[in-house]
Amino acid sequence: MSTGPSPFENGWRMNDFSQAEAVIGAGRGALIVAMFGAGWLGWGLGSAKAFNGLTAPTFGFTALFLFASSIYFIRKGRLLRKQCPAVVDPARQTVRKWFLFVVLMEALAIALVVILANRLHRADLATNWCAMIVGLHFLPLAKIFHAPHLIVRSILMTLWCVLCWALFRSNALVISTSLGTGILLWGGCIFALLRARRIAHVLPA
Repeated sequence: MSTGPSPFENGWRMNDFSQAEAVIGAGRGALIVAMFGAGWLGWGLGSAKAFNGLTAPTFGFTALFLFASSIYFIRKGRLLRKQCPAVVDPARQTVRKWFLFVVLMEALAIALVVILANRLHRADLATNWCAMIVGLHFLPLAKIFHAPHLIVRSILMTLWCVLCWALFRSNALVISTSLGTGILLWGGCIFALLRARRIAHVLPA
């Protein structure tokens, strides 16, 4: 007489469900930073008037490749999740609430620094300070998502913004801040895609 799946088997299935969720999360994170990275990098290249017959197609192709790869892993994770029994995770709602709170605080902080920069008649500072806020917001996200690598991204982005603030002014500050921020965000996207690929690889097809 069958007694149903053993606790060992249930443990594996729950782990598979969590892993599938991790693939989806990595894909979503990759897509978000890919889009914002494209915005920052495009802003920097545009400010530097660096778009030409080589850089424009390269930028566009890279952006499309990162977008497509991110969407692929989101879909891949959803397909893998369908093969696993659903597992109720009460912590997910809490994570979502804290994530929305951090994003709201980030938006408010950006609005405040833009107003302050306009009062100082320094639009270049608005770019630098906004990028710094973007970098700093990864610190609480690292705790919320239990992702220590976001701390590294936060530190690198913040240090880059501080360095640009110390070395450049006017258009040079806008260009250097935007290019560095875009490159670091795209680096984060690539890291997330590799993580999604590694997790998906160990799950049953």
